Amino acid sequence: MKKLFYMLGCLLVLSSSPVLAVSEDPSVVVVRIYESRATVEVTVVRGTGQPEFYKFDSGIRQKDLTAAAIGYQELIAKLYAQGYILQQGLEGIQGENSNLHTLIFVKAPARN
Repeated sequence: MKKLFYMLGCLLVLSSSPVLAVSEDPSVVVVRIYESRATVEVTVVRGTGQPEFYKFDSGIRQKDLTAAAIGYQELIAKLYAQGYILQQGLEGIQGENSNLHTLIFVKAPARN
């Protein structure tokens, strides 16, 4: 009988550990990107905080392509450094002269 209670206790402890590990919701960052022939405009929203706005040049010349690549790299590197991982990319409106995209970044809860 003691063995039965001991085994039930062990199973109860083992089954409750994963519930504690996922008790917090992950943080979510939504990034909206509007890209036209001349500029890229990026809006970053983190929950209820103030949105962040970024704007950099875009285009087909090498100088413009470099500016756009640097802007994207700095923004995404900043999010990765804060612990966010790209979860989903959503295609938005695809126009003749512009595109709209949404990226969803998620930060998993800290593990204890």
